[in-house]
Amino acid sequence: MKKKPRTAKRKPAKKPARRPPARSYALVLSGGAALGAYQAGAIRAIFEAGLEVRCVAGSSIGALNGYLTATRSIGTMLKFWQEIDQRRLITIQSFTKLFFSASPSLLTDQLQRKLVEEHVRIKDLQQASCEYICAAISLNTGKLHYFSGGEAKTDTELQQYILASAAVPGVFPPVQIGHELYMDGGLVRNTPVEAVEHKKVDAVIAISMEPESYPKEPLVNTAQIALRTLSIFFRSQADDAITRAENSRKRKAKKLLLLRPKLPLEMQQYEFDQKKIVRLLEQGYHEAQLFIRHNRLR
Repeated sequence: MKKKPRTAKRKPAKKPARRPPARSYALVLSGGAALGAYQAGAIRAIFEAGLEVRCVAGSSIGALNGYLTATRSIGTMLKFWQEIDQRRLITIQSFTKLFFSASPSLLTDQLQRKLVEEHVRIKDLQQASCEYICAAISLNTGKLHYFSGGEAKTDTELQQYILASAAVPGVFPPVQIGHELYMDGGLVRNTPVEAVEHKKVDAVIAISMEPESYPKEPLVNTAQIALRTLSIFFRSQADDAITRAENSRKRKAKKLLLLRPKLPLEMQQYEFDQKKIVRLLEQGYHEAQLFIRHNRLR
């Protein structure tokens, strides 16, 4: 009998390597008025890098940028900043109204109200599957309140949450929600890390517009001293927010990261100079790209 030829034993096929699960992130967006352009540029870089953002919390301008971030409306956000015109915001009538009328604010909220009413919709937030939170203070009780986009029952209610958080005292009018008047949450939580520290994400990324350090040049007038004092106040708020979250028993986020410029930004909070805004958008974008690479965020 002929022997049957031996057949080579087939090696078991290798199982394809499993891809590690995508990392998830929560963003915390500080207030800073016109400096929010830096923040918007950084957000653009975060989305271009493909980071999965599951939750966004913001105060003041961070609340407005935050909603557009949560709904993935990055183009709308960038267009808003690129088209801001200081002449439409501040005129000689603005200062006349502040000193010689009974008006509760220097400016109307017409520009940001128009943006909010045109673009803020509950269905867009639901479709994006990203949690949205903004901070505001009750003028009636003095207490901080975190409004969750998921709690809003109508588009108007959600819009009021955002306008309340962005209502800078004396600059924009307070917003009535229920029986209370609300204003900018940045007064006490300019970087509201505590709103997301309990979220199960790989990292919380807080974006502040206050610098890591200040230049050595002397301050020569009262305005410079006042602006530096305000910057130090908000800078310390961001630092304290990260420290409190690191020590919090509620914390579930694996990492807490803070993105901020190295030195003070070239524009003041209420300057709204169009050429400078464009430069801040680019600065935020490029510094966020470096931040993402340095921290290996993917």
